[in-house]
Amino acid sequence: MALLFFYIIHRKLQKSFYIVLASFFLMFFCFHWRFEKEIPPPPEEVQALFIQFADYPKFDGNKLSGTVVRQQGEKLAFTYYMKTKDEKDRLQHMLEPGVYCQVQGIFELPPEPRNPNAFNYRQFLQTQKIYYLLKVERISNCFLQDKTLYQKLLDFRRSGIESINLHFPEHIAPFINALLFGHDENMDQSVEEAYQKLGLSHLLAISGLHVGIIIACLYYVLLKFGITRERVRLILLLFLPIYAVLGGAAPSVTRSVFMAWLILFLSKWRMILNSLDALSISFIIFILINPFIIYHVGFQLSYTVTAGLLLSRAILQEIHGFLKSGIAISLISQIVSLPILLTSFYEFSLISFLLNIIYVPLYSIFILPLSFLTYIIILLFPKLSGLFVSILTVLLEYPNDFAVWMNGFDLFTIVLGKPPTSIFILFFISIIICFIFYEKDKFAKKKLLLLTIFLCPFILQILFVKFSPVGEVTIIDVGQGDCIFIRMPLNKGNYLIDTGGVLQFPQEDWEKREKPFDPGESIVVPFLKSKGITKLDRLILTHGDIDHVGSSAALFNHFHIGELVVGQTMEKSIAEQEVIKLAKENNTKVTYAFDGMYWTKGKNQFYILAPEKNMKASNNASIVVYAKLGKKKWLFTGDLEKEGEELLIQKYPNLQVDILKAGHHGSNTSTTEPFLNAIQPEIAVISAGENNRYGHPHQEVIDRLKDYKIKTFRTDKHGAVTYFYLFEIEKLSTMLEE
Repeated sequence: MALLFFYIIHRKLQKSFYIVLASFFLMFFCFHWRFEKEIPPPPEEVQALFIQFADYPKFDGNKLSGTVVRQQGEKLAFTYYMKTKDEKDRLQHMLEPGVYCQVQGIFELPPEPRNPNAFNYRQFLQTQKIYYLLKVERISNCFLQDKTLYQKLLDFRRSGIESINLHFPEHIAPFINALLFGHDENMDQSVEEAYQKLGLSHLLAISGLHVGIIIACLYYVLLKFGITRERVRLILLLFLPIYAVLGGAAPSVTRSVFMAWLILFLSKWRMILNSLDALSISFIIFILINPFIIYHVGFQLSYTVTAGLLLSRAILQEIHGFLKSGIAISLISQIVSLPILLTSFYEFSLISFLLNIIYVPLYSIFILPLSFLTYIIILLFPKLSGLFVSILTVLLEYPNDFAVWMNGFDLFTIVLGKPPTSIFILFFISIIICFIFYEKDKFAKKKLLLLTIFLCPFILQILFVKFSPVGEVTIIDVGQGDCIFIRMPLNKGNYLIDTGGVLQFPQEDWEKREKPFDPGESIVVPFLKSKGITKLDRLILTHGDIDHVGSSAALFNHFHIGELVVGQTMEKSIAEQEVIKLAKENNTKVTYAFDGMYWTKGKNQFYILAPEKNMKASNNASIVVYAKLGKKKWLFTGDLEKEGEELLIQKYPNLQVDILKAGHHGSNTSTTEPFLNAIQPEIAVISAGENNRYGHPHQEVIDRLKDYKIKTFRTDKHGAVTYFYLFEIEKLSTMLEE
């Protein structure tokens, strides 16, 4: 793709240039391939070692996490679960950058994604040159040695963050900290989500704008103090790396700082280095330092948007007027970033570029400069800072409230799903072609052709992702719980059987997490959006246990649900009652299911085989769904146990099953020998959490399935299990190899 791009832009260059370029990219490919293959598996036994804290660790309830460095210089991501409040207080007071501790723990490879299109934590850590997790079991003998300059800068950054927290209201301080120090924690969740979905989150990331303002201000002030231009240049060269550390050293920060530093450095010899050259050089250097940085979304967006704007300079120069220029810059930024946004977040906002026209000047002209000024006043004249804090608070409150309000309109958010690699590449090719034709003034003559080229990847994305002709059944890995996604071809029906959920055990206040893990929010919602799903036709909750219904609220928050199906049992659990109430509040039809009900969607058939009417709520009162999907006959049994299985085969003695979703997570109270003998499935899928406390699936069940020669898949070993079907073609695949 890069070679094609260079060919289009520089067709007059000699052939030798393309040979050198191709060799260069081949070298990068080989380097990256070798680099990736050289990560060996970690030792399995518990290790005793000294580690040094590279940054301030994060305390979240009883969980301590962060980045540490071994004596050999290797970075590790570590986690430790504190036992008592006294221990937490002691560690909070003690741990900071530069502190050494003796620890005992075990090394692990970071986990790979367990569901299709899920967040790749291993890859994310690799972008930070971290290749192993350290699960700490014990911390002792902590001490602090003399701090390095880098660690002192981290202390200054931390004191700055604390100072902002002290002077600003709790709901505003995180935004000022994000703008000044790249510290984006503790933001109001609704505002943070609104900024992300509306395409405004880049405003809170330190970028070239921040660096430009700081350089301009320092340059002007230092000259006014009578310092020579040569010394000013030297001061700026020394200051920029310091600012990169103070700004959090995120990809956008390092990219902006390095570009500015390179241009300033070469200016001493009057070497003219344009912005595009500086961008390219910085890109090459970062890739050489860490090839995995290419997978960092912030890195991708920072370089893609910056390159898009620089390459569109000829177009922007022809546009006059502040408003028109703002519209053009916003539109170009949104267009070139669109393929990455779809690949990473699966959706985009139709009004993003319009909101950026309002928000970018607001942040650039008012909020950002005023934030720098207010912080300086807080440092020098803290008693005089009140007025500036009040002005900044008002300037942020109203835009934040407006963003949350706009985010409430689902009409503006377009969910297209994750594009396949071919369509992802096609997006960029079509964008480049359209920009080239526009720049060469051929847009007016070929509007229809260019519009077709631009819309082509969108149309393909809708046809092959959102309205995929391929049917699908995925047993989603939600840990210790059930969640099954069923999708009929051509988007003719999207069903979800159960939602997963986490049973919360009683905790003291100091143990509680800021954002407790919810498999619905963290796993199911991103999975569905990656498939282009905006509506669930049916949400079937087999019974009222938390691990089956606990994440329902997240689904109602993100999707329109046409019908909620629950069992017609004598009583409902509190969790089930809350879901029914939520469904009625969202105008979702509620159906109480019992044996004998059925429906058809195209060639796909669904039958409710259990429970009987008005059964007492229990595992054996689970909704049992029998479905004919593709060439396979499926039996989804919820948490059905021995008594329920006996009743089922008595009522349906000739039940033919190809694929069985085993009951109750593979408990030895289910999947009994008489049941297997009666239905004789070819394949069984067990949904159970990895290393769960219940010991699911039970070894007796595994042995029983093996005795019956039933091929068995387990979410705890294989991750998500997916069955695809298209006409006579079918395929069953898993996310992980056992």
